[in-house]
Amino acid sequence: MLCADDCSLQGNPGQVRAFPTAERSSRSLIANPEVRRYLVPGTRALVVWKSSVTIERAALELGIPLANSSASLSRRLENKAFFTPAAGAAGLPVPRAVTGAAGPQLASLAERLGLPLVFQLAHGFSGAQTHEVHSVERLRELNGRFLGHPARIAQRVPGTAVTVTGVLREDSVIYGPPCVQLTGIPSLTPHPLGSCGNDFAAKIPHSELVEATAGRVGEWLQRQGLRGIFGVDLVISDEGDCWCIEVNPRLVASVPLWSLAARDLGHSSLLQRHLACFGLADWDSSPLGCHWSQLILYRKVAANSPALRATSRGEVASDGTYHAVGPLSLDGPGAGQVGLVVKGSTGPGSELARLVTEGPLLDQEGELLPPLRTLVERLRAELESES
Repeated sequence: MLCADDCSLQGNPGQVRAFPTAERSSRSLIANPEVRRYLVPGTRALVVWKSSVTIERAALELGIPLANSSASLSRRLENKAFFTPAAGAAGLPVPRAVTGAAGPQLASLAERLGLPLVFQLAHGFSGAQTHEVHSVERLRELNGRFLGHPARIAQRVPGTAVTVTGVLREDSVIYGPPCVQLTGIPSLTPHPLGSCGNDFAAKIPHSELVEATAGRVGEWLQRQGLRGIFGVDLVISDEGDCWCIEVNPRLVASVPLWSLAARDLGHSSLLQRHLACFGLADWDSSPLGCHWSQLILYRKVAANSPALRATSRGEVASDGTYHAVGPLSLDGPGAGQVGLVVKGSTGPGSELARLVTEGPLLDQEGELLPPLRTLVERLRAELESES
């Protein structure tokens, strides 16, 4: 693993390599002279979180294959202003929406959809560019603020947010069990509709419909030419309808959870199957399973002091107290443990930390379990301390 900030992850020599002189992006890393000297010669292939034309050109310069789908294809599919009309034309269930350049004309078209609405820029991450709209005044204000930017304005679908993750080959589509996507939990994220975790132990309403819809979306993505890992974000409405909200045609935030589950179950990981799509590993068609979950905390305020907590593996007591028992490596926490990954210096709205754990995160009412609520409060107090 090559990165700008290793978040204090431990590993065997050569397993984790940090390059602090690079900025926090794949593009910056691959352009960094020190990284280039490290990669050449001998690197079989590169996998990046999000590819781009710039990264593809750099990999070509270095003569190293890139195990990611075409950046132009991935970016187009991830573009919300493109995805909704394209998926709708393919017969996939998408909420009613209008797309185009933000401005008075788009606002006027969106008014006809009826309130409430969701305003989103074409590209965003973890809800940072997603806004709830409950009034015409708010709708017009957002269109004025983001005037000229590609956007999607869709009907707000109340219900349960669900994510399905899978892998696409030329001749097959496999996907694992769905998980409840934690969304807009105030203690975790400042974004009202922001994604902030995955609960693989929570009950999925209308699970058969969810899996059937995810399968249709996966087959459509396969026909577009996408290969490797993909994610589908769905909402199960209170009436029992399944709506496709967006796709993530790339590596997704839950990849480490699938890796931990594969370790425990003795299967090949989701990442290994991704590599197999590019001829870099043997293909394994055995069923995917996952029993790990994660909470993701996003920073709400800037903090000048260093974090009081460090990346570690540990245990969470019934009263929400976290006890570190040792460093955290890429092998992850052991059975019965949790992994706490603490980010370095980040700004408001960026990821602050994440907690990886077995078992459920939510109770039957969809609220964080009491020990986790307490732990989140304590972590935020420590990590955002300005004293």
